[in-house]
Amino acid sequence: MRQDTPSPAGEDGAGAVDFFVSHVSADREWAEWIAWQLEAVGYRVLVQPWDFVPGSNLIAEKHRATQLSARTISVLSAAYLASEHVAPEWQAALDADPSGRQRRLLMLRVEDCKPPGLLAQRVVVDLFATDATLATQRLLAAVRDERGKPTATPAFPGRPEPGFPGRLPVVWNIPVRLRFFTGRDALLEQIAEQLAGTGRVAVTGPVGSRAAGAAALYGLGGVGKTQLAVEYAHRYADVYRWAWWIDAEQPVLVSGQLAALAPRLELPVSGRAAEDAAAVLDRLSVTGDWLLIFDNAQSAEEVREWLPDTARGGHVLVTSRSPVWTPLATRIPVDVLSRSETTALLRQLVPDIDGPTAHELANLLGDLPLAVGQAAAYLEKSGETPAGYLATFRARRHRLLAEGQDLVYGGSVDAAWSLSLQRLATESPAAVRLLGLAAFLGPEPIPLTLLTQPVGRRWQRQSGLAGRQVPQAVTALLGYSLVTRDGDAIRVHRLVQEVTRTRLTRDRRRYAAAARRLLVAAAPPGTEDPDSWPVWAVLAPHALTAPALYPEDPAEDIGPEARRLLLETGWYLRVRGDPHAAHSHHQQVHRSWARHLGLDHPDTLSAANNLAEDLRVLGDVAAARSLDEDTLRRRRQLSGDNHPDTLASANNLAIDLRLLGDVAAARNLDEDTLRRRQLSGRDHPDTLRSASNLAIELRLLGEVAAARDLDEDTLRRRRQLFGDSHPDTLASANNLAEDLRVLGEAAAARDLDEDTLRRHRQLSGDSHPDTLASANNLAEDLRLLGDVAAARDLDEDTLRRHRQLFGDDHPATLRSMSNLAADLWELGDTAGAEQLRTQLHKRHTLPGRQPAL
Repeated sequence: MRQDTPSPAGEDGAGAVDFFVSHVSADREWAEWIAWQLEAVGYRVLVQPWDFVPGSNLIAEKHRATQLSARTISVLSAAYLASEHVAPEWQAALDADPSGRQRRLLMLRVEDCKPPGLLAQRVVVDLFATDATLATQRLLAAVRDERGKPTATPAFPGRPEPGFPGRLPVVWNIPVRLRFFTGRDALLEQIAEQLAGTGRVAVTGPVGSRAAGAAALYGLGGVGKTQLAVEYAHRYADVYRWAWWIDAEQPVLVSGQLAALAPRLELPVSGRAAEDAAAVLDRLSVTGDWLLIFDNAQSAEEVREWLPDTARGGHVLVTSRSPVWTPLATRIPVDVLSRSETTALLRQLVPDIDGPTAHELANLLGDLPLAVGQAAAYLEKSGETPAGYLATFRARRHRLLAEGQDLVYGGSVDAAWSLSLQRLATESPAAVRLLGLAAFLGPEPIPLTLLTQPVGRRWQRQSGLAGRQVPQAVTALLGYSLVTRDGDAIRVHRLVQEVTRTRLTRDRRRYAAAARRLLVAAAPPGTEDPDSWPVWAVLAPHALTAPALYPEDPAEDIGPEARRLLLETGWYLRVRGDPHAAHSHHQQVHRSWARHLGLDHPDTLSAANNLAEDLRVLGDVAAARSLDEDTLRRRRQLSGDNHPDTLASANNLAIDLRLLGDVAAARNLDEDTLRRRQLSGRDHPDTLRSASNLAIELRLLGEVAAARDLDEDTLRRRRQLFGDSHPDTLASANNLAEDLRVLGEAAAARDLDEDTLRRHRQLSGDSHPDTLASANNLAEDLRLLGDVAAARDLDEDTLRRHRQLFGDDHPATLRSMSNLAADLWELGDTAGAEQLRTQLHKRHTLPGRQPAL
C-alpha cells in the first residue's frame, strides 16, 4: 500500500483504517464513488485503485487491507458474487464477526442480485435505481456515523471527483448491459485510455485529429465486440452527457438513426434524415462529453461521412470485423476470452456445470463468447445436463453449432459468419479456397511460407489455390476478421474451421486431400536430423490436430504418405523430449489403424513398434516387451527374418530383454540382428544402432574391453556419418564413457561425459531424457574422482528434473535417487542417505543402469 496509508493503531494494525472497500474490477467506479463519499465526511478508507502500489502482490495487499481495516464494505453485484478472488475478503469479515453485532461486514448492492448462503442472512443496502443524493444518504446511514460534509472537497492527486455510477447521461439509448459480463478488464481500460473517457490519461494521437477520440474494436464475428462496447458505455456512463447507439450494419440506415438524435439535442428538425443528421454532426463537433457508438460497421468507407469531429472532447467507438480503420480511429483488436474468463462465464450461465466439464467445453468452443452463450441457451432450453451436452457436442457438433440461438448475441455460431462467407465468395474466390484449405489444418498458426513454398504442387491443384494467390487471399480474410495475423503466420478459430467444413459438401474430401498433400510435401525426410527440427516444430501441431488427418468417416483412407507423417510426428515428439505426448499420439493412431487397417498392416505394426518404444522410455518395460514380441512375430510372418522392419523389432525386443535382466538373451538376439544388418553395410545407421546395443550387453556381461572396442568403432563411424552433435553420436560417446569408467579410466570418462552433456544441453535443453542420462553419468565420474560435492549438486538437479518429467517411480528417477544417496553417504550425511534409501526400498527395487541407446 502507499506510504501515506495510516499507520497501524495497534501491534497488529487492526483498526488503523475505518473501511476496506471490497469489489471486482467491473464495479471499480462504484467502489471509488463509495470511497469518495466516506472520505468526504472524515472516514479513513482503503480501496484498491487508490491505495495498492503498482507491481505489488495483489493477494498480499488485500490480506493486509482486511487486517488494517475495522470494517469491510462489499460492493455486491452478480460479478462480485461469482468471483472466487474476492470471497476471502468478505469471509474474513464474517469470521471475525459471525453474529454481525460488530457490523464488521457491510453489504451495498449496486445492481439487482441475490446474495447466496451466509451472505443472504445479512441486511443489504441498495445504492442502485436511485439518484446520487439518496444513494449518499443510504450509504452514510448504513455506516451509522457522522454525516457532516467538509467545507472543501479533499483533493485526490490528479483526479476529479468520481461521478455517481448510477447516473445515466441525459441523452441515452445504449442497450441493456449483460448481467453476467465477465472479464475484459484490460480491454475496457484500454478503450478508456484511447478515448480518454476516464479523464485519467491524455488522448493518444495528434491533438485535433479525428483518431484522437475515436477507437475501433475489430475481431471475429461472435467474439464479443458489441457487448464490450455496451459494457464500456455503462461502466463509464458518468463521464458523458449524451451517449447514442447506432446500428451501422446497413449504411443507408445510419443517417436516420443520427437524425433521431436531433430533437434530443434540442435541434430544429426538418424531417429530412440527411439534413437532420448533418445538423447533429455539426453540433457534436463543437461540444464534448458525448459518446457515439457505431455497432457492426462493415468498413471505414461506409461510415466515414457519419463520423463527427472529436476535437472538442467527444468520443466515437466503432465495432467491426474489418481491421482497416487508420487514420480514422485507433484500432483495438478483440480476441476470444481467456480460458479462466470462459470457464467463469460458463459457471455463471450454467450454475450446475462442474470445473472440469466447464474447462473441456471451453476448449471445444474455442473460448468464443457467442459459442458459450449459444451452448448456455441450448442447455436452458433442452434441459440437458452439461456433461450430456459435452458428449453430444463431440458427436454432433455440426448440428449444435446451428441450434440454440443465443439471445444475448442474437444468433448462432453458424449464422454469425454466413454473410461474410457469402460476400467473400463473390469478392475473392481465392480467399474462400484458402479458408477451405485452412479448415482442414489445425487451429494452430499456419506459416505463410507453408502455403507459398514451391513444394508438392499437387495440393495446389486439389485446392484450386495457387501459391501466388495466397497474399491477396489472406488480405481478404483479414478484412472480415475470419483469420488473425500471428507474426508471419495466420490463425483460424476452430469454430470458423468447423463451420467452413460443414459448408463444404461436395468439395469436403477434395480440400481434406489438399491439406494432407500440403503437410506431407512440407515434411522433411526423417526426424533424427536436428536441422529438421525447426520444420517439425511447425508441422507437428498440425499433424496432431488437423481434421484432414483424422477424418470423421472411418472409411476415408488418408493414405500411406499421411500415415508415415503421423508416425514421424510421434517420433519427433519423443526425440524432442516429450515421451508422454508421443505415447498418447502413438496409442491413438495404433488403436485407429488396428481397427480400420488390421493388426498385420505394415503401418499398424510401425505404430506398435513406436508405441512400444514410448512404453519403454516411460518405464513400462514389461508392456513394451509384450508388444515388441507380438510385433516381431507378425513382421517375421509378413516380411521374413531379414526385412529392415523385422530387424528393427528384433533390436527393440533385445533392449526390453536387457532392461528386464535377461542380458544373455538380449546379446544373442542383438548378435543375430547385427549379422543380418551388416548386409546393408557397416556404416548403415541401423547397423550402427545394433552395434551400439550389443556393446552395452558385452559390458553388462563383463566383456568390457570388447565393449570399448565396439563403442570406439561405432563412435568413430557415427562422427563421420552424422557429425559430433547428432543424437546417435552422443549416445555412442555416452556409452564409451561408461566403458572407460568401468575400466578405471574415470578422468577420461569425465572429459568425454562433460563434452557430451554440454552438447546435449545445447541440442535438446536441460530436461531432455538424454541430457539427464548424461548428467547422471558425469556425476558418477565426479564422485569417483573425489569431487563429491559437485556430484551431489548435479545429482540433486537431475533428480528434480527426472521427478518433474517421469514421476517418482520411473527407473531413471530411481537411478538418480540412488546416485544422490551415494553422494550424501560419502559426504557424511548418513541421515539424508538413509532417507533416500528407505524411499528406494519402498519402491521394491534399486535401479540398474539404463544406458543411452
